[in-house]
Amino acid sequence: MENGLDYELIDFGAGRKLERFGDLILNRPEILADSKPGLSVQEWNKRAHGKYFEHKKSIGEWKKPNSLPQTWNCKYQSLKSTWNLELSPGKYKHVGVFPEQEKHWKYLEENVKPGDRVLTLFGYTGASSLVASKMGGDVFHVDSSKSVVTWAARNAALSGIDNIHWVCDDALKFAERQERRNHKYDFIIMDPPVFGQGKKGQRWKLEDLLPQLVDTTAGILSQGGALILNTYSPVVSLEQMENLMKKTGLSCINKGWLNVMTKDGRKLALSKFTIAVRR
Repeated sequence: MENGLDYELIDFGAGRKLERFGDLILNRPEILADSKPGLSVQEWNKRAHGKYFEHKKSIGEWKKPNSLPQTWNCKYQSLKSTWNLELSPGKYKHVGVFPEQEKHWKYLEENVKPGDRVLTLFGYTGASSLVASKMGGDVFHVDSSKSVVTWAARNAALSGIDNIHWVCDDALKFAERQERRNHKYDFIIMDPPVFGQGKKGQRWKLEDLLPQLVDTTAGILSQGGALILNTYSPVVSLEQMENLMKKTGLSCINKGWLNVMTKDGRKLALSKFTIAVRR
């Protein structure tokens, strides 16, 4: 296995992507995969252990369930850190990791120092939390879903990590409390969903929440600290993201698209990001 996540983008196109996560190959929908596939439909069907079909409200089902286990492991390794993720197919197309975010993990590997306070908001199954902890960070992992926080804690156990602070709470409310208490963080990583639901079931849209979220997190960022914002929203632009950072006094040091790439060099861009610092 090469350095990085044990993952491969095999092919993409016609609204789908064919990917290998560890030992398993999945055929999943991807609206941004609008080019022509390199392989035939027959080849995709032959290779895939599971194929996901979307139904109403993005809830769907997996086909070929006999060759698709309930859980399996996927490893990340580099010269600086090694950790493991438990992956699982569910009622949504996601399986527990976003491979394109490896760019963020490498940034954390290069910049987090022992003792740095690290906050991951909308932490999902914990990849960023794991790598920050491996670098010696004092990590607070926040997600409003109890089952997802439990999943992230299993990933930490699989990786030999036992010092992450697990918080099941609404990300914005947690950040607001930290601001009132004057708590500061050296790194804040957040990947808010396009549509969300708080711990008590309250619903929101990212474009409405984002200004308040950026303003609050900027308020708990320490001097010299970095704020990483990632989004899959089709309506939030890179310019808007950078402008929100500037309004809070932060300086954007990097921005662009996160992508995955096939072995023959074809790139599939999937999400937008900005990294901003408090000078």
